[in-house]
Order: sequence, then C-alpha cells, then structure tokens
Amino acid sequence: MKDNKDSYSASDVPMVSVVMVAYNSAPYIAEAIAGVVGQRCAFGVQLVINDDASTDSTGSIVAEWAAQFPGIIDYRRNDENLGVQGNYLAALARCRGKYIAMCDADDYWCDPSKLQRQVEYMETHPECALTYHRVINLYEPSGEMSLSNGGGAVETTAEGLASRNPITNLSVLYRASMMQLDRLPAWLADVRLIDYGLHMLTASRGTLHYSPRPMGVYRHLPSAIWSEAEQGRRLEMALAVRRHLISQLSDRPELTSRLRKACDDMIAAANSPAATRRSRRPLLTRLRAAVSRLLPRPRPAGSRFLSK
Repeated sequence: MKDNKDSYSASDVPMVSVVMVAYNSAPYIAEAIAGVVGQRCAFGVQLVINDDASTDSTGSIVAEWAAQFPGIIDYRRNDENLGVQGNYLAALARCRGKYIAMCDADDYWCDPSKLQRQVEYMETHPECALTYHRVINLYEPSGEMSLSNGGGAVETTAEGLASRNPITNLSVLYRASMMQLDRLPAWLADVRLIDYGLHMLTASRGTLHYSPRPMGVYRHLPSAIWSEAEQGRRLEMALAVRRHLISQLSDRPELTSRLRKACDDMIAAANSPAATRRSRRPLLTRLRAAVSRLLPRPRPAGSRFLSK
C-alpha cells in the first residue's frame, strides 16, 4: 500500500479486498494482520475482518490495529456466532475490491510482494479467474515445516481443479467479477468446505494461474488436525461440496464427470485396506521434518509493525 498506512482512506475503492475470518484468534491474528498491512503494492487494499463473536481478546487486538490503519482495516464483530460458512459469507458481502484475497486469522503472508505479483498477472490476463501460489506449512507445536503443492501446472483450467484441489486458501486471489458475489448459491452456507466451492465456481468462469513462489504460511494447529476416527466425517464433507457442485454445474459435463470421478476415487481410497492402517512416514520425510525444526520460521510481511 505504497508502504504507507495513510496513503488511502476508507472511502477509496480498493484494488484488493482481503477476507480474514476470525474466532478466538488472539494468539495469531496480529501476525495475520501484519502480513496484510505489510504488503508493498501500488494500490489500495481493504482488509475485511469478520470476528465470529469471539470470547477472547481478538476484538481488542484488532481494535488496536484498526486505530493504526483506519484506511485499510474494516472490522466487524458478529452479534452472534454464525459458524465458518456464515462468517465467510458475511465478510464477502462487505468486499469492494476488483480482486478478493483470503487469509484466515491463524495464517499469514510472509512475502510483501504477494499481492503486487498476483494483481500484475491478473491485470494483464483478463481471462484468468484466480491465481494461487505455493505455501509453507507450519505444524504447531512441533515447529516442523514443509512446502505445499509443488510441481503443479502453471496454467490450468477448472477441469484440473475438479480432479484435484491443490489450492491452499490463503494463497488465492479471485477476480471479483468472476466470483459473482451477488449470485452465490444458497448451498454454500451449508457446506463445511466453502473454500473449495468458491474455488470451483469461480474457476468455472475462467482460467487458473499457479506460482511456485512460497508467499504465505499455513498454520496447522493441533485442534485442526484430523484424527483417524474423523476420517469418515472428513470424507463426507469433501463429498458434500462436490455433490452440490455437480448439481450447480450440470450444464458443464466436462466438469461434472471429473467431479464424479473424484468422488468415486475418494470413496475407493477410504475403503481400501491401507486406509484402515496408520501409515508411518517415510524415512526421508522424517529427516526433512527434523531438519525443518532447525530452520528459522518465516516472518510476516509486516513484522516491523508487531513490536509497536
């Protein structure tokens, strides 16, 4: 934002609206906000923070940041808890940008050029519906790190996304006109994996672009790690959003056929004998994990603001 928190006022039309949903996010949200306000870009940014009636100090932390960046941070606390889907939809309804980015309150952006790079590509490729990039996985509390979704195709289409979802939510930048926020289907309020629903609906209207440059940190928290006992629920959530998409995109057989195959493959994998056994990580993976604990953790793009 020209590296100047006073460059834009709340009345300006932003180039990018950033959706940040939060619930009891006090330990992490300062880093998430720092990663956004620390972006070095030649355009205005609106940071939409929706607090889902947190019971911790999330609100007071955001209030301090909003006082420093009144032209950027647009904060609202829900009167009652809406749940993940409702909170996302409420935040999206307040977005005014030409492009929309996502960064949940427990993740953060570590590259200050992230938005500039993604917007520059989108501005010169009007056919592109969304861009995304590689991220660093941070596993807490062990401190292990890994890189996500390597080796992906730089240019792809919705057909590829229907077969496999390589997109980490904090990496995505949508073209708002292709999201069609005023026409989002009602079923998005009912599916737990709302991010994949948004990815697919938007991708169905254009192309996708992938950057192998890691520009964000996806924090894996113990409370978010699925146990073996929850694998059935995880499968049902993945199937549910795809079934809605199959119905929604019924006029696109090239997409629905791939979505159906993805469902069949998930069910087959879940029912295979190997799925009932707890697999041990390969030796090389364990060695990489051990080495990663010795590496410094990436800092948020605006870490200079964290000490203030």
